[in-house]
Amino acid sequence: MNTVSVDLSLEQIKQALRRLPPREQVALWRLLDEDIDRTAIARQFEASVKAIRKSYARVSEEEVMKDAVKATRAVRRAKRRS
Repeated sequence: MNTVSVDLSLEQIKQALRRLPPREQVALWRLLDEDIDRTAIARQFEASVKAIRKSYARVSEEEVMKDAVKATRAVRRAKRRS
């Protein structure tokens, strides 16, 4: 059996996957879905939420929402440009 080694960036892999036919994308998604560690993802998410709450503990909800709206607008502007 021959072995092939390919050095691709994550971006190159994403582009190649997007060119796959829909059925193959779904088959790949199902295969990868089995490997997802949902518990680890949930822990990371919970830790992130706690860190955010801690950093905004002394800030009013109104100020937090202003920051969130500002960040959302900045991301949308950046997406429109690209």
